[in-house]
Amino acid sequence: MKYYLLFFSLFFLIYCAICEDVPDIIGEESTLTETEIQFHLDLEKFKDFVKEHKKIYKTEEEMKKRFRIFKANLMKIKFFQENDQGTAEYGPNEFSDLTATEFKERYLGLKVDLRAKDAKPMKKAEIPKDVQLPVSFDWRDHGAVTPVKNQGSCGSCWAFATTGNIEGVNAIKTGNLVSLSEQELLDCDTIDSACNGGLPSNAYEAIESIGGLESESDYPYDAAHEKCKFNSSEVKVSISGAVNITTNETEMAMWLVKHGPIAIGINANAMQFYRGGVSHPWKFLCNPGSLDHGVLIVGFGVHRTRFTHKEKPYWIIKNSWGKRWGEKGYYRVYRGDGCCGVNQMASSALIN
Repeated sequence: MKYYLLFFSLFFLIYCAICEDVPDIIGEESTLTETEIQFHLDLEKFKDFVKEHKKIYKTEEEMKKRFRIFKANLMKIKFFQENDQGTAEYGPNEFSDLTATEFKERYLGLKVDLRAKDAKPMKKAEIPKDVQLPVSFDWRDHGAVTPVKNQGSCGSCWAFATTGNIEGVNAIKTGNLVSLSEQELLDCDTIDSACNGGLPSNAYEAIESIGGLESESDYPYDAAHEKCKFNSSEVKVSISGAVNITTNETEMAMWLVKHGPIAIGINANAMQFYRGGVSHPWKFLCNPGSLDHGVLIVGFGVHRTRFTHKEKPYWIIKNSWGKRWGEKGYYRVYRGDGCCGVNQMASSALIN
């Protein structure tokens, strides 16, 4: 009850702050312009957004700013929806009051330029030739994927993609699924930049140098760069190297079925407002050459449209923005044409 009253008190302030510069149209519904009608529709959506996501803005100016951004993002959402070749649904979510720049700084973090020019090239993966690809496959059904995690307002996606890959490969090899520590990478990986970004390829190298990964429970996540507290006696998994996997998506699927989940880089432009379905934006909306987010491929499948029965092959991607985002924390993206660069930076750790 206390929160309910607080919310409506807050929204009344927001409404007054936003409306002070527009005409008083209460009671004049017959003379409303299209612009005025749209304004009030957007304001109602903003009210629902603030309530659902428990947003608190400290000043009147901040409220106005966030509403302006929210309105602009509603237009972006409409544009994405109209230009998707798949079955995706886009809509307001917890990120809808952020600009693209703010979103990228807080919730992405894959930094391609952090790979040193003199870094030792990763070995190329040997693609298994004995795999008969099924129509669908999902490592969640085989005990190789931990629950969805949340990186918070920290550009640490690269660490979550890395640990997710190693969790899966280790579970397949040992039969024991252990949630591993992203915080260890934020604190002890001196190649990457903690909340300011990193790369799985760097992280693999750092893990070998550090001596392995501790568990999430022994070294919990704080979403901030802190002093390294690595304890070698608590290491749960060590790796013996890493490989760069092919850009051929059929061969990627073969590798995944044989060896486990794959860490990848992706362009997250279509992910900010994603709610569900198979995402398939045009390249001008999701440049495959501009990777900015680290995620984990855990499986693949084929969606058949309801009326036309067209097949939409897709990847199943585990994200690190919590279970409320997307499809309970997961993202389905079109498979087969390099959509959003999904095939441009695929890698995996090796465990002997």
